[in-house]
Amino acid sequence: MDLLKAEHKIDPRGNVVHQVAVTLQFGTDDLAKYTFLPQAGDYIRQNGISISELGKPEYRQVVARAEERVLESIRTGKISDKVDENREVEIMSFPVSLMLVRATKLDHLMSRYALSEAIRVESFLNQEKNERIIEDIFSNFIKIELEHNISPGFPKFRIPLAEYVKRAGEFHKPEWKLVNRIVQNGRVYVSQKDLTRLIREEIRKLILQRLKAINVPKLPEGIDKIVDDLIQLTPPPRSAYSIVNISPENYPPCVREAMRLLEKGENVPHYGRFLMATYLLAAGKSVDEIMALFPKAPDFKASVTKYQVEHIAGIKGGRTRYTVPSCKTLQTQSFCFKDPVKCYEIKSPLQYPSRKVKPETEKHGAQRRGRKNESTTGREVRRGWTNPRR
Repeated sequence: MDLLKAEHKIDPRGNVVHQVAVTLQFGTDDLAKYTFLPQAGDYIRQNGISISELGKPEYRQVVARAEERVLESIRTGKISDKVDENREVEIMSFPVSLMLVRATKLDHLMSRYALSEAIRVESFLNQEKNERIIEDIFSNFIKIELEHNISPGFPKFRIPLAEYVKRAGEFHKPEWKLVNRIVQNGRVYVSQKDLTRLIREEIRKLILQRLKAINVPKLPEGIDKIVDDLIQLTPPPRSAYSIVNISPENYPPCVREAMRLLEKGENVPHYGRFLMATYLLAAGKSVDEIMALFPKAPDFKASVTKYQVEHIAGIKGGRTRYTVPSCKTLQTQSFCFKDPVKCYEIKSPLQYPSRKVKPETEKHGAQRRGRKNESTTGREVRRGWTNPRR
């Protein structure tokens, strides 16, 4: 990496600081680590490849590295800071990985991947020995007036007070509070580690914006298979109510009813099948595990059932992963089998069993209140809380 120009200045208190005046010329070693930079994009355009060429043998290593990045994000929520020995492969794998993620059409995977890449960049910046690279990224990319402090006894960097407050306000640990920082002349002194942590969210947002702006054309044979595999491996988006690894006896009554009918070889209405598939996918079940529940259905056809489950999972068709229908929708479709206690005040099968179970004291208190109890009971019946469909 070559430094084109830098200048020094003396601040009002006599501290010597220097600022980068011109953008640095990054080498391939640097671009392989900071692939989100515009300079990496220029390098890719000069040595780039088209989507239609990705299926060719000469680009197999680039595609494999791109897939590896996405798989790391799916499995661990972060991407290791290893760099491929072939720097061109490392640099080019980044836009290909973005294309693979975008092609899944899974919003939660896009968010997960953007954060994973941002954490990777943060790791590289924490280890960066050339402080002028950090300065250049801040000054020319994040647009923060960053100063490198060389006065002994103080942290390495200073940034404007307003810029610090705007970012540190998102953190709640005591060390981020302004009273615990050295502040002089409208500048806050920060360490290299704290400095890079401050901009992680901005890098994440930038990568996410790039992801959402990608228009993925028809993928060549082989690449589309990779996308399908990524969709199947991606866990469902987190819910406020965790249902992963839930045992069948704790499934909501509507799901249990659909499974009971299938086990008896009886016909399950369309919405019952849709509910069961979406719920079990959200519970972390695979397409094959869900398929195994359907063979006793009167109209079972393996190919049709598999396509329908994969369509619901976002693997086939429009690649949109369907969500679990609400309790209100299930009532409309006549497939609600509410438990009057465990389904109390829930709005989705994902919330079963309810966290708002009606306490015994409330029941007994209502009984003692006489007329108030009658009024309350009436409201419950009208709402269907004590009138489950059988």
